[in-house]
Amino acid sequence: MRHESFNIDGYNIVITFHDDKSELLLEAKHKGAPLIGTYSVIKHQPHNPTGDYHLHVYNGNNQIFAINKNGTAHDGFHGVKIPSKVYNELKKRYTDWLLPANKIIESINYTFILENITELTYKELLTEVEVIQSELNFIGSIEKNKNQKLTESISQELINTKELELQNRFTELFMESVKRIS
Repeated sequence: MRHESFNIDGYNIVITFHDDKSELLLEAKHKGAPLIGTYSVIKHQPHNPTGDYHLHVYNGNNQIFAINKNGTAHDGFHGVKIPSKVYNELKKRYTDWLLPANKIIESINYTFILENITELTYKELLTEVEVIQSELNFIGSIEKNKNQKLTESISQELINTKELELQNRFTELFMESVKRIS
């Protein structure tokens, strides 16, 4: 490293030249406020009258998920598993947020139902069963905690409809898996 200095109109100017890349000041290695390790978080307020406060979580400069205060997915991050150390730190810092106990971001408005069951590979079939089970567990947690703010924006009719759709799809998947085993 070398320095050059000079005076202009009574002001001392110092210029530092770095010889080694390791001495350079690099841009931030993360977005938002540091969370833990290489993870960071940005908290946003609702973007519209029916929206919710939400968090965007990054690993370095890469967004890994976004979650609403009520525990549902934000910006399409359905089914994302929250890393344990991130989950634990979020629980400490955002104590009034409803974070999913299984660390998987869910939403009853999301389903993994995309293809005809007969076109799924066995692995895809089992993955869908797992996702549906998580969705059914999420519905169960909503029904247990009716006093929480989450159910204010979700009608009981919608919950019942989604639960029935998921149970029917689950039955179809189960029957297909049994057929493939035998």
